[in-house]
Amino acid sequence: MECYITYCVKGFFAFNNENELICEKLFPENEIINRLIEINNKQIVDEEIEIINSLSDYDEIIIESNKRQSDYNNDKIKIKTPNQGGEYLRNNYEEFGLNDTDITSIYQNLTIYKIKKESASEDKHLIQAINSIDEIDESISKLIERIREWYALYFPEMDVIKNNETYIKLISQNKTKQEILKAKPEAFPQDIVDFDEDINPIDLEIMNNYANSLFELQKTRKNIEEYIDNKMESIAPNLRLLVGSTLGAKLISHSGGIKRLAMYPSSTVQIMGAEKALFRHLKSGDRPPKYGLIYQHPQVRGAKWWNRGKIGRMLAGKISLAVRRDVFTKTLDETVSDEFIKKVEEIEKNNPFPTKTTRKRKEEKTKSKNKNKKRKSKKKRRRKGK
Repeated sequence: MECYITYCVKGFFAFNNENELICEKLFPENEIINRLIEINNKQIVDEEIEIINSLSDYDEIIIESNKRQSDYNNDKIKIKTPNQGGEYLRNNYEEFGLNDTDITSIYQNLTIYKIKKESASEDKHLIQAINSIDEIDESISKLIERIREWYALYFPEMDVIKNNETYIKLISQNKTKQEILKAKPEAFPQDIVDFDEDINPIDLEIMNNYANSLFELQKTRKNIEEYIDNKMESIAPNLRLLVGSTLGAKLISHSGGIKRLAMYPSSTVQIMGAEKALFRHLKSGDRPPKYGLIYQHPQVRGAKWWNRGKIGRMLAGKISLAVRRDVFTKTLDETVSDEFIKKVEEIEKNNPFPTKTTRKRKEEKTKSKNKNKKRKSKKKRRRKGK
């Protein structure tokens, strides 16, 4: 003799072979959302345990569940989704005091709860922060080009200041040419003697305000950078030690969250950020990329070209282990960075020169690049000829 257990937003229901209701355990009205969340998280709720215990007379209990059979620790239970009782319940909701409006309302509240919980997670704030850094950098680079071109109309000698932060700071904190020369005399040639103010004060005021805005934007960037570092220390300390706060945050952002990054295999982590090169490889047969975002790590970028692939592969493996430690075990391995650097040194020591295979690959790569350049130049000539 067998029975069928299923559940809906109201609670758990049990049916016999003839689809007759033999038992029900309803959720408390104020706990419906919590119960559905627990079920979605593969937990066995109290009502489920109660209805299973009440069916001890049956030889076989067939239950609709997202859990494994071993989770129930009961030989009578079998998992089958959907089962006969579940199909009957869903086709006859009105018999059990349910209608489409009630079900829709409950699932809307459940969706809103999930969205709020997801948006409150710390890695989402981290993703927004690192994306803001990229956008601020892009904006600052464009705005600095403009202020340099504009301020050169008044003080062309300022072009000797190559550092953009210093350039903006001098203009924002010193309103006139005289004040700038007094603030940083060693940066300018000694033969600058023209102190005449040959500019409209309104124009100078506007340029100073523009520089002040840029200076505040630079300060905002530094504040966000500190915020990212603190955030990485709290949610991903192992990843931060291994690759640094900025690169770690970029990896989390690119994957869509720290948990998702922890689930990726190291081969995916290795080429993350090089999707275009990967699709080109799949489409045209070009060589696959050896690294993506991880190329920004100084140990990869600074390695000899024939060792970068090995180091990148090893770094990707270390990143996967570090993130999983951050997400699942919550333990800090303070030696993770030192171990990686030691292994990099071993690779560089054991491979001081490129092998014949790597040389051939390098030559093939340069040949293919030259061919592509020739093809592009021929196309351009044909278009010009037309």
